[in-house]
Amino acid sequence: MIRHKLFILFLAATLFLLPGCYDAQEIDDVVHITMLGIDKGRSNGWRLTVQFPTLKDAGQSGGGGSSGNGGDGGGGGEDGGYSAEGYSVVSVDAPSLHEGLDMLNASIQRRANFTQTHVIVLSEKLASTGLADHISQIINHYEIRRSAYLLLAKGSAHDFIKANKPFIGSSLMKNYRIWIEQSRNTGYFPYVTLGAFYEDMVSPTSQAIMTIAAINDFSAFSGDGGKKSAENTPGGSFKAGQIPRIGDNKIELWGTALFSGDTMVSELDGDETRFLLMLRDEFTAGNLSIPAAEISEGIISLNVRKARSTKVSVKIIDSVPHVRVAVSLKGSLQNAQTSVEISDEAQVAELEKTCREYIKDRLGQLVEKCRKQNTDVFGFGDAAAMNFLTIRQLYDYDWNSRFKDSVVEVDVDLTIQHTGKLIKS
Repeated sequence: MIRHKLFILFLAATLFLLPGCYDAQEIDDVVHITMLGIDKGRSNGWRLTVQFPTLKDAGQSGGGGSSGNGGDGGGGGEDGGYSAEGYSVVSVDAPSLHEGLDMLNASIQRRANFTQTHVIVLSEKLASTGLADHISQIINHYEIRRSAYLLLAKGSAHDFIKANKPFIGSSLMKNYRIWIEQSRNTGYFPYVTLGAFYEDMVSPTSQAIMTIAAINDFSAFSGDGGKKSAENTPGGSFKAGQIPRIGDNKIELWGTALFSGDTMVSELDGDETRFLLMLRDEFTAGNLSIPAAEISEGIISLNVRKARSTKVSVKIIDSVPHVRVAVSLKGSLQNAQTSVEISDEAQVAELEKTCREYIKDRLGQLVEKCRKQNTDVFGFGDAAAMNFLTIRQLYDYDWNSRFKDSVVEVDVDLTIQHTGKLIKS
């Protein structure tokens, strides 16, 4: 009997220890920020721009909860709100990230929640002067995930986010995820998260990169009054915002920003980005246009895929780093405009040699470009760490300042395994 009473007393006591729902929130009590943009403010140090769903049908998203000039859903002033397709954009100038978020909370009628923020956009102007303070504040925010995708916007982040509207389906978050995954299918831009950028930015053995985002005004489209490109110009030779295209979607992800520390120092086009990813062992697949007038009508169209992981070895001789990189690829011939007899092993071997030498030359050119700017965006320094017994020795060597003196040798192994659907020439 006493045991029963004690047991009941124990159960009654544990009820007071169970968590309650005092801090529960309804789903529409908060607004989930899907995209965050940061520019240099005019009236303060930071200009924060957020994009979020209005929780209305697209046809009813007139004001979207934002105040300012954009209540009609068709646009807005630079400093006002903007809403379209069920999403709204609000901007505010503030002295810091955290106070700016408080100011946003006071203006959008809901508490802003950043646990679902998939994309963070930083302006090129900020990157050219240094991002250390901005990245530090962002990464220390308790709701922003390190897995958020990081973009560098040409022009302003505010304008880029305003131009970002779903044109396939209605979910921006789903569009972000699928679009960013195209990095693995095309190689025209890298896959860079907030956490990865921060780690490379502060690393003693590597430098950071970031995907470039831009608004395309379609002026480069040859049929729309733009300057016509030369025939057989490789598609990857263009830079962000200059791709000759036209359509409903004005924004594009293309190319790579190179950093030294927290400062942007250079930009790569689409093809250079592919070669960068090959050296970083992040390239999956892509179609390359290889100039070869002697064996085809202008170009060889080759589908290139990673065959094996890229191997990097570093030896330090008389304080000079000697780097050897082995890139292994396999390819499939895509175009029929070639004089190569595909049944002739010797001619196929010559085709492989032409493609291999082209890729090797482009890889060497990219390494030299980065070496002159003293920015090891390839991660060679990670392999160099094996030459040191202690972390202190590695720090004292100062790899990031010595990369410009390195000697880099690149080897390429390319095997053309398929000739597409061609069975005879």
